[in-house]
Amino acid sequence: MAVSLSPTGDGQSVEPGVPVPLFPTHVGGAVPPLGRQQYVVSDNGQRFLMNTVSDEATRPITVILNWKPKP
Repeated sequence: MAVSLSPTGDGQSVEPGVPVPLFPTHVGGAVPPLGRQQYVVSDNGQRFLMNTVSDEATRPITVILNWKPKP
């Protein structure tokens, strides 16, 4: 959520505006929280990593066990 802030007439404090969503998410939807945070914000505050449900088709993950590289 984002909230605009406006200084009061005396300049000593601020008045918060109406909260609005930053962007659409599905955090907390069908993903059980398991007592963990559903998102994390980058150190610079410019990116979010979210545990969310996607409507898009996903590719399968291939796991290779006991792989040995060529010498």
